[in-house]
Amino acid sequence: MFMREESDRFARAGAIAKAGEQAARASVGFFCKYFDGKYQRVDIVKALATAATLPSPSAERLSTSPCFLLGAALWLLDYVKNHDLEDKFYPLLPDELDDEIGFVTPTVDDLRHTLDEMLGVIAVFMKRKTSSRQAFRKLWGLVDKETAGSIKSAFKDAVLDYLDRFLEVSTRVTPSTPHDGGAPSVLANPNAPKRDWLDEPEFPMASPAKEQPGLWFLTHTALLIGASPETIRETLYYRRSADLMEGFRIQDPYAICAACLLLERDGDVLTDLNMLTAAVVLCAERRLPWGADESFTFARPFEKGSPDHSLLYPFSPNENTEEEYLPDADIEEGERLSEGQLFYLATGYALPRDQVPSGRLREWFIEQGLPETRAEALSWGAWFASYVDELRARRLVTPFDSDGFEDYIKSLEEDLLELDKESKDEDSAVRVEELARQLKESRRILHDADVRARQLQEQLRAVEEDALRDKAELSQLRETLFELRSREGTPEEKAEAEIAFPWRGERRIVAFGGHDTWRKAIRPMLPDVRFFDREMLPDINVVKSADVVWIQTNAISHKFYYRIIDTARKENIPVRYFGSASARKCAEQLVMNELAAAE
Repeated sequence: MFMREESDRFARAGAIAKAGEQAARASVGFFCKYFDGKYQRVDIVKALATAATLPSPSAERLSTSPCFLLGAALWLLDYVKNHDLEDKFYPLLPDELDDEIGFVTPTVDDLRHTLDEMLGVIAVFMKRKTSSRQAFRKLWGLVDKETAGSIKSAFKDAVLDYLDRFLEVSTRVTPSTPHDGGAPSVLANPNAPKRDWLDEPEFPMASPAKEQPGLWFLTHTALLIGASPETIRETLYYRRSADLMEGFRIQDPYAICAACLLLERDGDVLTDLNMLTAAVVLCAERRLPWGADESFTFARPFEKGSPDHSLLYPFSPNENTEEEYLPDADIEEGERLSEGQLFYLATGYALPRDQVPSGRLREWFIEQGLPETRAEALSWGAWFASYVDELRARRLVTPFDSDGFEDYIKSLEEDLLELDKESKDEDSAVRVEELARQLKESRRILHDADVRARQLQEQLRAVEEDALRDKAELSQLRETLFELRSREGTPEEKAEAEIAFPWRGERRIVAFGGHDTWRKAIRPMLPDVRFFDREMLPDINVVKSADVVWIQTNAISHKFYYRIIDTARKENIPVRYFGSASARKCAEQLVMNELAAAE
């Protein structure tokens, strides 16, 4: 049995080395062209051959590592969520996870995705070369070409960056003391007994870190990723080697993990360069949150305490910000608010009444070297992350089956009737009493469920009303656009010739948007209409007091538009859209609309 396992291990190592050699041959031209003028061709070929033909100790593990695959899975889940692809995505995941997969994932809770989602994607990745081959390709087929090209380029750049550092060490970091020809190096004599390099040698012997800096750099990269600067310098011997090792960076480890699987799907040679591929993927994996070690609870994320309810912070509307989605609260400028009120305005959530972020956790973050402001922010984040499991549990509860519950109550009533017909002995009385208690408790649960159902129905009704308002508004906008398109290329009509300008109206009308020249031309024709410059932030009170709001969409920012629309919706004020760029036609459209409303 042992001999068979050893034989299989050597066979896999040989296959990996052969694939690496083929990949090196296929890519040598590209690397030589890329580094032309910086390194000699013979040095590039030698370095590439060394890296590609050495069977990486982690090359086989990378394809099945749950840590690495979890990083790729979360990248894909984020992409699916951000691009609203759930309807195409979820049918590709397995209905049930097979026990035979046998993988153990890190103990990771994600703030955006459930554990089942993560495990489902990993299951497809694990079986991507067998039963889940089609699902694997379809999953990555959801990613648009531009994004796929972007992350694959990031992976290629990381390989080039690492190879550049390896070449720098192997060609320009020279041994300070040449080998004196004494005892042979273990690297030169594969039959020499294996020893720990940290042990004192029994006889004078050349240090491989000193004599073979390039090879030592290559084979120890995986062990040194994330190590302290002192450990890196002590291991690599040369300061230049240590500086190059510490300078190797991965900006987005999730994207690198995803790119590796995309490149594998496309049969790209970058995934078969053994030590080069392993260096990039292991560097990315080490930078994932769970890449350091298993998670542990250092401190509770909150402690008992009372938030500050003092009205201390003068409210300032967001006129001077470019952010479109900050709340435009209907609050007077300068009005003082509490921290909790500001948090509610921004999120819709009420802060816990008897808790504050953990001061001990904040101090621990600072002890690890984080800046004070960053430690404070992470302490708040940890506090709210502690509520995620509870919120998920509430949302994932199976919908209440009122019909089934009513059947259960009916069965209890039938049992009570049967017992009532039976003898009145003591045991039956106890049974009747227990069933009566169950019946009472069940009816209470049913009542609570009905109340919750009515609350949900009210919420649904509110959503439907908002949808109907949106639909009506979109319908009117489509009609305006249709009229605008239908007039293109047609002769001018004379139906509005009888309108005399300037026109005086009775209702309060406000208009937003439009270019400066357009407003300058239309104002004299409609003196009773209040036109606002497109640079002027809409006044909420002006919108509230209007009978109708008109919008010229060819020159208005999204921020101003949504401020106007949201206020108009709240106050049930009708919104109209100008259907032309001509000031004369827009004035006629407004007048005709007012005349129709007066009839």
